[in-house]
Amino acid sequence: MRAQHIGYAWPAFELVIERGSAIAFARGLDETDPIYLDEAAARAAGLRGIAVLPTFPIAMSTERVDLIYDMLQRLAVDPAKILHASQRFVHHQPMFVGDSLTGTKRIANIADRKSGALTFIDTVIEYRNVAGEPVCEDHCSLVVRNT
Repeated sequence: MRAQHIGYAWPAFELVIERGSAIAFARGLDETDPIYLDEAAARAAGLRGIAVLPTFPIAMSTERVDLIYDMLQRLAVDPAKILHASQRFVHHQPMFVGDSLTGTKRIANIADRKSGALTFIDTVIEYRNVAGEPVCEDHCSLVVRNT
């Protein structure tokens, strides 16, 4: 039904990991390790700057929430019928405050389950640094209630 959309990719987008949002994210999770909160502590630990928590890409993806709405419209899915099924991250290298990244979101898979009562939509956002090297993959699965 929606198989023709598998592999669809949106145009690449740019983002910079902002200090305020990265630190607020860490504080929101009660992170106490100073490498995620303080520049001097991060550098003293041998890092090139404030480290970003491994789950921070979830916050990065919200900067382009318009892509979710575009996908739902493209697939003719009622936003009131979706649930978040899963999220996972694959890291290829650490991320730091100030990093400039390019993200590309694509539909990785669409599968009906439970005799068509549910549809799972899997997306991936691939983030690359300015050298074009892979940094992180954000894998997200949404489930659509078709009943």
